[in-house]
Amino acid sequence: MSQVLRYTVMLLRSYTRDRTALFFGFFFPLIFMVLFGILNLGAVGHVNLGIADEAKNADSERFISTLSGIETFKITKGTRAAESASLEAGDRDLVLVIPSDFRIAPARAGAATPTLTLLTSSARPEQGVIGSAILTQLVDQMSFAVTQTAPVITLQRQEVAGRNLRYVDFLTPGILGMTIMQLGISSVAFAFVVDRQRGVIRRIMATPISRRNFLAAHVLERLILAVLQVLILLGVAVLMFKVQVVGSILVLLVVTVLGAMLFLSLGFAVTGLVATENAAAPVTQLVTLPQMFLSGVFFSRDAAPAFLKPIADVLPLTYLNDALRSVSTGGAGLGDIGPQILGLVAWIVVSFVLAFRFFRLD
Repeated sequence: MSQVLRYTVMLLRSYTRDRTALFFGFFFPLIFMVLFGILNLGAVGHVNLGIADEAKNADSERFISTLSGIETFKITKGTRAAESASLEAGDRDLVLVIPSDFRIAPARAGAATPTLTLLTSSARPEQGVIGSAILTQLVDQMSFAVTQTAPVITLQRQEVAGRNLRYVDFLTPGILGMTIMQLGISSVAFAFVVDRQRGVIRRIMATPISRRNFLAAHVLERLILAVLQVLILLGVAVLMFKVQVVGSILVLLVVTVLGAMLFLSLGFAVTGLVATENAAAPVTQLVTLPQMFLSGVFFSRDAAPAFLKPIADVLPLTYLNDALRSVSTGGAGLGDIGPQILGLVAWIVVSFVLAFRFFRLD
């Protein structure tokens, strides 16, 4: 064990002297965070509208179809409880509840007209005004088309307390996940391929250190670096952009370690498939780039094409980002992110099997 610790310290010292590694490991993610945080790309002109359809009839489906054709609305469907929870957490701007008696037809004599309930968030006043105005206009148009006079649907607003989730709050966990992935895959692949080509590993193996201790030191070094990177990036996000981490830092670090183990195993597997330094870049990018754009690093996965969503939902970085984001922005504990933890563990097992099959030192 002492041999592993001594070699780990040596690796960490070597890392701090490597300016390229420091840049891509620490400053490159910071550049992404600062750039996207300043641009505030989340402040766009769409409204995240959650819909709880309790009628589930032809009229409600036609109404939702009409709403889907309005470019301002970005629609998600679910139950009232689930959508209300998303509204309070800041994941929705508005929630529209369609009652069970919903229909688009003249009101019967003595009967009340169906009432749509629009739940608005105190943290999203602008979106509430925009969404309410559009829905009011749509209801008026539908009523006029049916009766030319009396309304066939009414709309009532209810405001709930909500958390103001800014774009930088959404971005920060994604940057953390991306950094952990890059450290595990790119850093391992380049380091081992270069050392293998130059004969460094062969010379180290001629020393008294065993292969097991050699690999254990590399794993321990990168686990330490992953934790340090996450803490530094979180510190910058909190101090520079006033990001509020709602959940436990300890839970975030547990997820960080799991994510680092996953991508380290995947990095070792990729390393076994790469023979030269020139081949390392395209192979690692083939593994990392799709995940950066499909796993919700910079933007929500809802923006992905429908045919790619089933793939995006099971990518390793998706599980990591979802877990980090749930803890950071939603205050989730380990028990609340059970599905994401199971996904990470499953990918750790798969990656370890691949690493065991393909990785070689020389």
